[in-house]
Amino acid sequence: MAPVDVTFVLQNATGDQTLFASLARDFASSDHDAFAVIGTPALIALAQLKTEWPIFGLAMADPIAAGVADSLAEPGGNVTGSVDYADPSALLDQLLEIHPDLSSIGTIYDPSNANLQRWVADLNVQLDERGLGLEEATVAGTADVAQAQRSLLGRADGILVGPDTTLVADLDAIAAAAIADETPLYVVGGDITIPGVLASFGPDLADLGTAAGEVAVKVLQGADPATVPFATVDVEMRTQFNSETLDLLDIELPADVASESEIVG
Repeated sequence: MAPVDVTFVLQNATGDQTLFASLARDFASSDHDAFAVIGTPALIALAQLKTEWPIFGLAMADPIAAGVADSLAEPGGNVTGSVDYADPSALLDQLLEIHPDLSSIGTIYDPSNANLQRWVADLNVQLDERGLGLEEATVAGTADVAQAQRSLLGRADGILVGPDTTLVADLDAIAAAAIADETPLYVVGGDITIPGVLASFGPDLADLGTAAGEVAVKVLQGADPATVPFATVDVEMRTQFNSETLDLLDIELPADVASESEIVG
């Protein structure tokens, strides 16, 4: 098939949930042929308004829990895309290699995000199986992030931030508070170059974006999004460490962890 010119219109809520609804309304009233959305709350807002045109979720954690798909194989509606779920079990195994004396983990999340509710519930189960505690702090938007971060300091041996777009938008503030308190900060899919972030876990987001693009091509060529499966990328968990933060926290990685990870900086 010959190449087709495609025009993209980009809108960014920068983690501000108050903008999700207005951006969704703007897109829903537009004449665009399809929509691609990063972030479950924003996708849900659009899917509730736009039920006729294809919507592609980019690296969603759990479309079923979010209520936008019946299953990954048969979405059943107008939403499909790619799926990214960072299993807390794999993350904790690596954290315990680095911090064998770890007794509790803190996490910050937005409880209105169905995907994060599931992720934190899974994290709690995995921690309980290992005899570790979970300290939680919740936010309703980026304005709450700094206070939530401060509330965890002194209560947890390390902080693990899940795949939450609200938190990623304010990761600089979280990282600054963590490093000031000498608390290791681990993130799922966050920017490893931010000072104070110790490590970032997750599959390659470029792979997930490519997979969602391949799904979009099928739909835009005529396939029904209700029958086009969500793409899952079968890649190993990628781990990156910030060399500056490793030095500031005086952490020496076990040889096997260092050999299997990317040290940035």
